[in-house]
Amino acid sequence: MADLIARNLSVEAGKATLVRDASFRLARGELVALLGPNGAGKTSLLRASLGLEKRASGDALLDGTDSEKLSPMQRARRVAYLPQQRPLAWPNTVRDVVALGRFAYGAAPGRLSAEDADAVERAIKLCDLGSFVDRQADTLSGGELARVHCARAFAAGAPLLIADEPVAALDPRHQFRIMDMIRGFVDEGGGALVVLHDIALAARYADRMIWMKDAQIVADGPPAETLSEERMADIYGVRAKVSGNSVEIEGAI
Repeated sequence: MADLIARNLSVEAGKATLVRDASFRLARGELVALLGPNGAGKTSLLRASLGLEKRASGDALLDGTDSEKLSPMQRARRVAYLPQQRPLAWPNTVRDVVALGRFAYGAAPGRLSAEDADAVERAIKLCDLGSFVDRQADTLSGGELARVHCARAFAAGAPLLIADEPVAALDPRHQFRIMDMIRGFVDEGGGALVVLHDIALAARYADRMIWMKDAQIVADGPPAETLSEERMADIYGVRAKVSGNSVEIEGAI
């Protein structure tokens, strides 16, 4: 069973502690929202868990293997990672950008095996990009480009997806479209860990919420157990009304 397990993981930068003694697990069949204010340590936790950022202590296992010991191709077969910054180094067609998701299998745009091509086509269909496949990616809107990057991740066929703020700067409609696609990936047997700042959106889609504050995980559980007015005050310093999965921010404390 593919999973990501972090145990007592800490990350330091000079004298600063970016993550302190963090433990969590991500497995197939669940969509987990990682929440917390800016600077809480969310991105460092993701990168260290994947072996992309050096750990000061603790360990992280990706499908049973120390993530720091995996090659880029080995890692990409286990987990698809969408970082905050997703620049395109040069203009490419949408189809070619999605095909980059197959690099872990030795594929390259224009040199796809039948299996690679099928995976790319499935990802394009899943993300509703059929009318864009021949467009240059740098001509797309933010919402369209976000779907392209999701399709690239899905094309990899990895059992897990980790996405760092995949809906940042998108309008509400496109936020729902991206989260619907990630939810669909999970419902079909994948596992996803997604950094979000919209608490209501997280509560709508997530099976679990992991809350971070001051470099530490302070809560991990279903929305019904971890989302509360007290939690919003503690984590974000805001007054909020919470009713089920509905959250209304009233103002700063």
